[in-house]
Amino acid sequence: CITVNVIISCLIDPSQQILEMIDDSLIDSNKITTLIFDVDDTLYDVGNGFTAHRNSDGATTFMTAKLNFPDAESAKKLRDKYFQKYHSTAKALAVAEAEGQLPLPEGWPKGKKYFDPNDLSEWWAEHLNFALLGEKDVELIEMLESCPLNMVAFSNGPRKYVLRVLREMGLDHVFPENRVFAVNDVLPTCKPEKEAFEKVFDAIGIKDPSECIMVEDSMKNIRAAKKLGMLTVLIAGLGRLKKNVSNISSNTFAEAAEATKPGDAPDNSDPAVDFCIEHIKELKSILPGLWISNDTLEETRLLGNF
Repeated sequence: CITVNVIISCLIDPSQQILEMIDDSLIDSNKITTLIFDVDDTLYDVGNGFTAHRNSDGATTFMTAKLNFPDAESAKKLRDKYFQKYHSTAKALAVAEAEGQLPLPEGWPKGKKYFDPNDLSEWWAEHLNFALLGEKDVELIEMLESCPLNMVAFSNGPRKYVLRVLREMGLDHVFPENRVFAVNDVLPTCKPEKEAFEKVFDAIGIKDPSECIMVEDSMKNIRAAKKLGMLTVLIAGLGRLKKNVSNISSNTFAEAAEATKPGDAPDNSDPAVDFCIEHIKELKSILPGLWISNDTLEETRLLGNF
């Protein structure tokens, strides 16, 4: 947060332009109470290879080991078909079962549930290669910890898996468990369905969605959040807003990740996008007012009256 001492120095030296920055952020600081973050490809970069891994062999190995699919090819075909519509592997498999598309074992009791989202959560939490997330990013942790707003994580991933991701990234203190919402918490709905967002709003005491900013990589979810009245920040991925030939491998992983979630690539020209950045660490630079507490703003106004 910007301190009173910094503001006073700005009054002495207008070249710092901090007061101008605060004026630009007054609406955000007064109105916004809550930041809601997607997790996958939002809190970490899509180009690190983790999403491509999770949505390909991470999903198909679960389906062949636990859901009676004969091979990875048939598992991938069904997963991709339903994921394109629901943008959640757990919801995709739940709907596929409801529509009779899972290869149930011979003699499985009619009407008995075969797929349990908790099984997927457990499998991913124990079997995915979390080393792809890289080392804990101290700069990111400190930036998010310093924000005075309510911090919420809302993912279409299953709960135990989401908590593991946050823990591996060192963000479990930024997002305590009672402020983490996974697909298990909102089923049978999920993002981008209105009812899924409303369940989260009810749980965190939000009466007016315009109090919230949604930080997301998914265009479907960005559009849904905007329709509900939220401000939106689209995370496009490193090198994806400008030509970046210095990190070809990262861009290749990003393309591989996008191939596992067809029809949902970032589009910063979409009218539902209020702000667009490549990486989550740029959030404070585009919305600095969110890091200024109401107390600091009041002190600034008092100083301005001298």
